[in-house]
Amino acid sequence: MAELIVKDAEKWFRREDGSPFKIIDRLSFAARAGCVTVLIGPSGCGKSTLLNSIVGLEQLDHGELRFVNNGKSQERPFIGYVFQSPRLLPWKTIGENIALALKGAGVAGSDWTSRIERYLQLVGLEEYVNQFPLYLSGGQRQRAGLARALAVESDVVLMDEPFASVDELTARQLRETTRHLCEQLHRTVLFVTHNLAEAAYMSDFVVTLTRRPARLDEYVANPLPPPRHWGPEVYNFAAQLETKVTLKEEGDL
Repeated sequence: MAELIVKDAEKWFRREDGSPFKIIDRLSFAARAGCVTVLIGPSGCGKSTLLNSIVGLEQLDHGELRFVNNGKSQERPFIGYVFQSPRLLPWKTIGENIALALKGAGVAGSDWTSRIERYLQLVGLEEYVNQFPLYLSGGQRQRAGLARALAVESDVVLMDEPFASVDELTARQLRETTRHLCEQLHRTVLFVTHNLAEAAYMSDFVVTLTRRPARLDEYVANPLPPPRHWGPEVYNFAAQLETKVTLKEEGDL
């Protein structure tokens, strides 16, 4: 299991007129090994930009992203990524979509079948291995995207509002499945959401960010021990998080 350390991260972009603006400013926190760290903050504050930097799609202008395994720094591992939409290739079956990710991760071809079977079974889609995405519901496609991210068995999994595109009932089922798998598989997860009840349910730790440029506001441990269940405790913790986000939106932080 790897710990992800973000230290003094800064990121700049340029407007159409060429003038620079900062989107991330001296941001530091750690996503602890084997835990779910939820990232919340106002829209446009740089959460997705940070995820893109972690996976290597963007480069920070300052600071570092470090992966630590058993106390030793390691190169950036192959990172699992669950997007807001499943991003499955429609001309490939569910199994073939996962096989493509396994190939990209350098997994030996002899292991593909067992990996695909295992992770589709974990998300309840084993009977759809030879089905095309078009014939699956939105929730089923998102489960397939989750299976694909987990099947590469990376040390770190990034989730960028993974349940925002499905209805609330399906989203709740997906949260329960994902939380259970995180507890079972002990993956290091960095999870972005705007849904505070989702943050309260999914997280082991919560990182709250200020408005752009994103700075660390608070690093909060979830007081609710796993296994976790939907109920008043989750919504009470969500209410605490809402207070923090409301203060940020009002410019009080």
